[in-house]
Amino acid sequence: MKEIHLKLDSGFPYMDTDVSFEQSIEDIKKLLKKFKCDEILTYEKDKTVRMMFKKDGVPYVIDFPVIYIYGSRTQPRLAMEVSGRVIYNEIKSSLVIAEIKSFMQAMLSYIAQPTPDGIISLGELVESQKDKIIKGQLIELDPSKIKRIIG
Repeated sequence: MKEIHLKLDSGFPYMDTDVSFEQSIEDIKKLLKKFKCDEILTYEKDKTVRMMFKKDGVPYVIDFPVIYIYGSRTQPRLAMEVSGRVIYNEIKSSLVIAEIKSFMQAMLSYIAQPTPDGIISLGELVESQKDKIIKGQLIELDPSKIKRIIG
């Protein structure tokens, strides 16, 4: 689970959004349906929200970051509406690439990979191999041999 803490005056995009998290979920579903994605489901897992779907039989997974916003005199408040807009705009920009290349290429980092610790995204799997990539070594792409990293 990716947890992010932001100051109110940080200038982070979407801090002043009026769009609810639930509306962002619906907006993302509409985008995915335009590309003929199916079996779209959203559920809570490990204190975060996860969306899974399939396109041409390929499973994809998106984990929404947990975002807290705080001021100099206020306690952190959960701001999933910000998380929703961040992911909505990330998916929207990826789908522009899908128009040029393929859906799979555009959404490569979200392809779901089973591991002994649960399903993770291909992006997370590759990121867990960062040290090997830097050293120019072969990376282990067998998800069953990878321990899940926690952001």
